[in-house]
Amino acid sequence: MLKTAIERIRGFLDDPDLEAKYSDDYIVRHIISPAFASVLSRVNNSASNPVMQKISFPLYSKQQDYQLPPAVGEVIRLCISDEMGRVLQEALPRGFWNLRGPNWQIQGNIISFIPYPPESYSTMELWYIPSGDYKPFYSTGGADHQLAADTDGNLTQITINVGTAASVGEVDRRPSAYVGQMLRILPTSTSGVIEERIINTWTQVSGTSWKATVRKGFTSQTAGNMPPFEIAQEGSENMFEAVAAAGALKLATYRRLNGEHFGMIQAAYRDAMKTLMDHYSNMQMRLPKSWEKDTVDNQLTQPWRI
Repeated sequence: MLKTAIERIRGFLDDPDLEAKYSDDYIVRHIISPAFASVLSRVNNSASNPVMQKISFPLYSKQQDYQLPPAVGEVIRLCISDEMGRVLQEALPRGFWNLRGPNWQIQGNIISFIPYPPESYSTMELWYIPSGDYKPFYSTGGADHQLAADTDGNLTQITINVGTAASVGEVDRRPSAYVGQMLRILPTSTSGVIEERIINTWTQVSGTSWKATVRKGFTSQTAGNMPPFEIAQEGSENMFEAVAAAGALKLATYRRLNGEHFGMIQAAYRDAMKTLMDHYSNMQMRLPKSWEKDTVDNQLTQPWRI
């Protein structure tokens, strides 16, 4: 899909000199990457089906600051849950000038507790929506990248040599940077099945070796050498159309393109974004948009707060 976006950007601009001046790698690094961040930010603001990630970390008595993973878009809740995923207790933020302190607040890329935790909690969970602020890339696969099964036999483990991974684009070497994003396997054979899975963890194993795990195992692949793959957003036509149009607008400014042609690309961008937003904002129509009354913020349901 990254190569599709590149071809569409070139198609929007219809410039025969574009290939010589701007390579595919340059376009992914400097055009598509910020375009993804912009488009996904707009989509996540109104989507009814955003990817929700959970990270568990301990709180230590009287320790104020804790590091957040990169690419955190929106923090939803901080809570303690049981083995079934039911929320047992929740820490709610308060205003900065509250007499009891703000409880917790986001400061840059850390979460800060004021007052400090009075005791240690080993099972706190942070729920958040990942942003689009990551580096997409395409790889031709090969022996440097291995797909393996977990202890239950599901194909969920991908080891990637970041030194040889990116044929186009750049590998993001920030731990957890790709959490919540999509890993897409792209077999070259016409009989091969393209599969997309949400990444659950992204950690450094050693040196140039990094490991990604996915939420659900691949079902049409085999363990061993990875076929071509990419880490990018899910394969929605309108998603990549919007990204391509946004990228074309950015590249058009590099080339000082204006006038009617520039306006036509803007119209294509607005059309793709409208369709994209309509799709994601209405996906969970069993629960249409409304104000919920039975929530943890309701005064009648406060006893479980921390």
